Amino acid sequence: MKNKKTKIKTVLNRIIYFFPFQLLLLHFKRNHLLLIFWMLLFFYVTGVMGSAYGVSSLFLAPEYNGEINFYSFAILGFAMGGFIMAFHIYSYIMFSSEFLFLATLTRPFLKFCINNMLIPIAFVITLLVEVYMFLSSEQLLFDYQIVIDIIAIIIGALSFYLLSVLYFIGFNKNVFAISGKTQDYFDKILLIDEDQESYFVKKQNISEKLKNKSKWRVESYMSNLFKFKLARKTSHYKRELLDKVFSQNHINASVFEIVIILTFIVLGIFRELPILNIPAGASIFLLFTFFVLVFSAFYSWFRAWTITILIALILSFNYISIKYNVFKFHNYAYGLDYSKKADYSYKKLSCGIKNAKKEDISFKHGLKMLENWKSQNQKSKMIFLNVSGGGLRSSLWTVNILNYLDSITENKFFKQTQLITGASGGMVGAAYYRDVILRKQQDSTFTISSMQMKENISKDLLNQLAFSIATTDMLVRFQKYYDGNYSYTKDRGWFFEKTLVNNLDAFHDARLIDYYQPEFTSEIPMMIFSPGVVNDGRRILISSQPISYMIHNDSNVCSSKYPSVEDIEFNELFSANDSYNIKMTSVLRMNATFPYILPMVSLPTNPPIEVMDAGMRDNFGLKTSINFIKNFNSWIENNTSGIVIIQIRDKQKFFEINNPNSGTLVSRLFSPLSNVYGNLFKVHDYQNDEILSSVTDWYKGEVNVVTFYMDQSNNEKISMSWHLTNKDKRRIHQSINSDDNKLAIDKIYKLINNEKKYP
Repeated sequence: MKNKKTKIKTVLNRIIYFFPFQLLLLHFKRNHLLLIFWMLLFFYVTGVMGSAYGVSSLFLAPEYNGEINFYSFAILGFAMGGFIMAFHIYSYIMFSSEFLFLATLTRPFLKFCINNMLIPIAFVITLLVEVYMFLSSEQLLFDYQIVIDIIAIIIGALSFYLLSVLYFIGFNKNVFAISGKTQDYFDKILLIDEDQESYFVKKQNISEKLKNKSKWRVESYMSNLFKFKLARKTSHYKRELLDKVFSQNHINASVFEIVIILTFIVLGIFRELPILNIPAGASIFLLFTFFVLVFSAFYSWFRAWTITILIALILSFNYISIKYNVFKFHNYAYGLDYSKKADYSYKKLSCGIKNAKKEDISFKHGLKMLENWKSQNQKSKMIFLNVSGGGLRSSLWTVNILNYLDSITENKFFKQTQLITGASGGMVGAAYYRDVILRKQQDSTFTISSMQMKENISKDLLNQLAFSIATTDMLVRFQKYYDGNYSYTKDRGWFFEKTLVNNLDAFHDARLIDYYQPEFTSEIPMMIFSPGVVNDGRRILISSQPISYMIHNDSNVCSSKYPSVEDIEFNELFSANDSYNIKMTSVLRMNATFPYILPMVSLPTNPPIEVMDAGMRDNFGLKTSINFIKNFNSWIENNTSGIVIIQIRDKQKFFEINNPNSGTLVSRLFSPLSNVYGNLFKVHDYQNDEILSSVTDWYKGEVNVVTFYMDQSNNEKISMSWHLTNKDKRRIHQSINSDDNKLAIDKIYKLINNEKKYP
């Protein structure tokens, strides 16, 4: 009975003190940094985090050179294999000395990797299950196609793992290789009869055993994927010898890390090559791998001082950047002259830019532009188009609506449109559609189908951005881009513009000045962009036309002690910086700079300012449109049959109220902060309704407001990203058939044809 209990206890000990289980416990106790990365990855692929921005689809349907195929999944798997290996290296450097028996095994690091696979295997299984579910439900692929894609992930991950194994097999050594002694030699030492030893030697052995005692008990381990073994005793090995084994392995691991980090930098140099336009999900793996390897390299050299040294380095870099103006990376608007600095002082903004004479000149210029519109649209409805932000979904939705409205009105719709305003993706789509219309007018041989336009605007813009972030964008920006006499550093902003031009086959070296004449003669609608200034919340109004009349000031003669200045005319502020030479793609990017995804654009001012997405201040552009209408109120009332304000929104206007008493303790704790951003666009809606309700107080003509909504049910949100899935694209195309949008289309048709009854 006693023997049976002993056997049961022995079996239980071998299960409880199984090396993979002990490593898992140790990760949860001390390896919180890597657990955060794993947690983020689990949350990303399952849609717990980032679902509103389509992060999960980057892993579940990776796109490579415009296609979701075997290669895209293989690249994703290869990048995942790199992160898993970084996880093993970091864990080995941190924990190997806790498990002394490793030094007695052949290829200790590889044995460690096999036993350290519980978390990676759990993630891989989760990823594969989610991929299957996503591809079957979202991409509507057949099972055999999904199986091939899953195999591609596995092949990619194993490829990186095998490459790593080849390195560590050649360079990792155990205690026998280091000492030059065989295993038999150490086994004989273990069998020495302690009774025959002197008292002094016994005390030495006891001291050595205490010194060699592992902090974490291990009874059994996996020798390979299909074989289990018992852990060897290490009491008869000198601790110095064991430490020498781990030290040698750590050095080899550090060399491997340095090689991988240098590889990242080299890849960044050649990131313009199409072959390196890897899936964004793979770039996220690369970015996480880079962070882990850098931290691991520091830890291998500085151990317990790692965090302290990293904090000291960060503080030092921050101090040096402030003191000596280094380590400051700037993103540029291409085409602007940065050798001169515009005065952005309060005095200049409040009195210098607000110039009555210039305002009068620009106003008269605006009247001439309106007369040109009138000559082509006798007593017609004047259309003001407001498009919302929302990444590629808004771009595609905007192009879809504009193309449809032109098709049913024999191109009258866009011809009667005077002004287009808005934010982010919506303005990218509107600008692309406008560029196509202009190109058709200027080149009679140019043709493009509506289907091709929609396909172009919905192409991926995220892969190059993500890869640029993952390689050199945040660390080294040494590549130059030359535009005429001006030079700039390349970063993800440059790649965004390059990819945009390639995707659309539009805006080829187009400058702001190129749209001056077509807008003035009303060949195409006027566009006003309004990126927000990060530093003070003001708006920079960008147009190819002089628009000084649009600049608000609470005192025309600057008699007020503290006149407010909300809007600033771009061309006036940067008149000495070759402002009209700015590339149209840079204007679009400034107006669509979502935080962290695209870099904030630095403008040549003193003091320096940065700008970002117009949606942070006015996501629909209504404020700008109403300002324009107000300035030309009398002319519009006398020379048109009314105004039509069209809003193309990426989501429905109605929304349910969240229960403030629901949710977890953590969500309720952060709700005051999260709801500020979460309700930002709802606040815009409240303000816009108030603005619209006041229009009839000062405009006596006919006013019609027509809204188009993208269909987004609560259960199926279309991600706000620069990447769309096939299902997202189908849903956007189908949204035009909703009941609300059919009514809106009917109303637009009747308004343009001056029919008296509107729905």
